Amino acid sequence: MYTKYFGFNEKPFTLTPNPRFIYLSKNHKEAFAHLLYGINNHYGFIELIGEVGTGKTTVLRTLLNQLQEDTYRTALIVNPCLTGVELLRSICQEFGLTVQSEYANDHLVEINNFLLSETSNGRTVVLVIDESQNLDPVVLEQIRLISNLETENDKLIQIVLAGQPELGALLERPDLRQLNQRIAVRYRLKSMDMLETRAYIRHRMEVAGETGGVTFTLFAIRCIYYYTRGLPRMINILCDRSLLIAYGEERRRISAGIVFRASRELLHATPGKRLSLVFAGLIIILAIICLAVTVDVRQFVSDTKISQTGQPAASPTPRISQKTILAPIPETSVVSAPTPTANKQFLRLKQEIVSHDQKSIHLQAFNAIADKLSVRRITLLSGDLFTVPRMFSRFAAKRNVRVTEFKGTLDDVIRFNIPFLVVTKFSDTVGPYCIAVTSAGKDSVTTSSSFFGNSTLSKNNLNSIATGTFYLVRKETEQIPDMTKSEQKTPSLSSAGSTK
Repeated sequence: MYTKYFGFNEKPFTLTPNPRFIYLSKNHKEAFAHLLYGINNHYGFIELIGEVGTGKTTVLRTLLNQLQEDTYRTALIVNPCLTGVELLRSICQEFGLTVQSEYANDHLVEINNFLLSETSNGRTVVLVIDESQNLDPVVLEQIRLISNLETENDKLIQIVLAGQPELGALLERPDLRQLNQRIAVRYRLKSMDMLETRAYIRHRMEVAGETGGVTFTLFAIRCIYYYTRGLPRMINILCDRSLLIAYGEERRRISAGIVFRASRELLHATPGKRLSLVFAGLIIILAIICLAVTVDVRQFVSDTKISQTGQPAASPTPRISQKTILAPIPETSVVSAPTPTANKQFLRLKQEIVSHDQKSIHLQAFNAIADKLSVRRITLLSGDLFTVPRMFSRFAAKRNVRVTEFKGTLDDVIRFNIPFLVVTKFSDTVGPYCIAVTSAGKDSVTTSSSFFGNSTLSKNNLNSIATGTFYLVRKETEQIPDMTKSEQKTPSLSSAGSTK
């Protein structure tokens, strides 16, 4: 409804877990790291607990997207309200196993044979059960029996139990103590703080193709945080309703007043509740104003000391500095500063790149370099993942091609005069987009993919999206050319993803 009015390509605040919109806060990244640590070290059981709307499903889907099929076999159970036999049947179906029997033991035998086969082929089997707090204690005991499938040296299956805080209380039951004692890795997912909430809103608007048609003021962002307490799902709901209200009033600036009205509508407030919300809103606004006044007074005192002594006042303590950074700015201020031309070019190029499928970008990058080096191209099936540098290096090694990481500037890497990959800045959505550069001119480079209908990009545009990490690609028989002494400013080379 409001997407065209505000200049979006799609709705930025939907409730469906679209991988393109994934934003991993500090807590989400820590949860993700705990899950990977437990799985890769074969601890058997891993527990992830979080309140409703904290983003557990986001973390789980990100995890499953990162586990490549050549190394892992995964299954996701999203409906845990099952009997023991029904759960085993669902697990078999997720792993592609066919069992006609109605007996649990027959399913366990088939699962055991499957686990032994996958382990012998060097793959790790991962079972993820979402909403585990709804599992019946009898079914949890059945899951414990699945974890008994192991060799003398290793666990054959890694089981992730994800759920709300009730899951922790469930596992503390005396009759489930055997299962609870086997959980070696646990993580409790927390909500985002105010700064992460602000970054989250900005991130989703950028992914949706934001072009400056709408802005959230800083007061509005603070109100959203106080009303939602940093829960991603609630942020999406409140922001979506705020945009709808602004659209109905033909306004392009989301103020604290609009957020307040949206929260009142969502809560279906009665007169008594409305009065409470009014008081809550007033308290929030007064707190923000008081904080701003405090910072202004400190700045005034500092300026007075300078005028009286001629010397700058002592540097503020880290605590004061932090408050100064967090101090609110006037209501007219917005999340994003006025966009300069360079930033507009960056956003336009980012939008163009992420509109392409990541796998096809990487496939084009590999084949463009393959043509340049006169080696065999590759063709991937629709279900294959293609990450850089890991899978890129694996395919390259089969063709006697080596991939080497380089840290430096674009000009530095161009001086090597060999094909290379550019890691982009906006790689926190699904994974890094890597673009191949096969040749370079004075002011432009030739890329593996065509953007804006052209296979060349200006160096300035490429610089705006480059992180400073590149991957040099060459045949094994070739050496990386030496740079002259005057050019050796940032020669930082390391092997990347070797499969030898």
